[in-house]
Amino acid sequence: MALMLDRFKFLFSPHQRKPLGYSPRRAKRSRAMAGRWKPCLWTSAATALAAVAPSSCFAIDYQPFDWVPFAPGTNVAMAYYDFGAHSFNGTIAGTAKNNANLDSHIGVGRYLHYGEIFEHPYVLDFILPFGALTGGKIDGKRLGDASGVADPIASVGYWFINQPEQKRYLSAATFLTLPIGTYDSHRVLNLGGNRWQNDLQVDFTQGFLDKYTIDVAADWIWYGDNTRAGTGHQTLKESATYTSYLWLSRDMTPEIQRVFPSALNASISVGYAGSFGGAQKLDGISTGVKTNEHQIRLTYMQFITPTLQGLLSVNHDIAAHGQLKQDFGLLARIAIIF
Repeated sequence: MALMLDRFKFLFSPHQRKPLGYSPRRAKRSRAMAGRWKPCLWTSAATALAAVAPSSCFAIDYQPFDWVPFAPGTNVAMAYYDFGAHSFNGTIAGTAKNNANLDSHIGVGRYLHYGEIFEHPYVLDFILPFGALTGGKIDGKRLGDASGVADPIASVGYWFINQPEQKRYLSAATFLTLPIGTYDSHRVLNLGGNRWQNDLQVDFTQGFLDKYTIDVAADWIWYGDNTRAGTGHQTLKESATYTSYLWLSRDMTPEIQRVFPSALNASISVGYAGSFGGAQKLDGISTGVKTNEHQIRLTYMQFITPTLQGLLSVNHDIAAHGQLKQDFGLLARIAIIF
């Protein structure tokens, strides 16, 4: 992700100051057979939930204007709080919303440094998630809780097009997840994923009609194997996932300044995120888990001072299959520029 000191200067009104800018009952024999299979299905669901939790909860959420660069030499420190209330529906386990859920409370510390090479901007990005997973249960059976440090992420991004006068930006970045977070193979829930992961992302940002901006992005995520999954001696494999993002933003500074005269650059954004792929297998057998999610989002951001920005975002999964479904999500972010 990237933000830019001069972004609103070029994307919105030219006189403004420079600011900033993750299920019938049957015969007796049938019921007896179902009773034999139920523990296996619960185990499958629990394994699936454990596998999905890290990647679902700790992805750094892509927000509007995140890929408009700061000036070379700029540093940004960020702090996030991300709350998610999740239900789960597994295609094999057949669990339903009213008896399977998980809450996540995740904090993130992040540092970004912007520079320039070959006359184009780049950003170095270091991300450390931490927090807790609570209230996890499937079919009424508690999965326990988890807390600690998640897998850290290192990233580098580069802008192939950087045209602030035309409000146009094209960038690409890679995010490498390091499998060194808190992980215990004897626990159902973990903050760490115990596997390497790499995310390649491309973004295009374009301002238009003075007060509007559109952000379009897509990414491809590769997953390494978790060789300590399930019983602790099983191998979890996951196919690649693909995600698309769309944000439409409007500059709200004049309207906000009528109420708060000292307010700096402010904007409101509506967005969509869709994820696909990600089928999982445990020792070669499908777990029923996959990535199939459609989410709507609403974000408000504003500069409190020229070097301090606040952001608040809410989201809701309108559809999710074979994975955690986020019924409600809240993201708060503070960024300091220096």
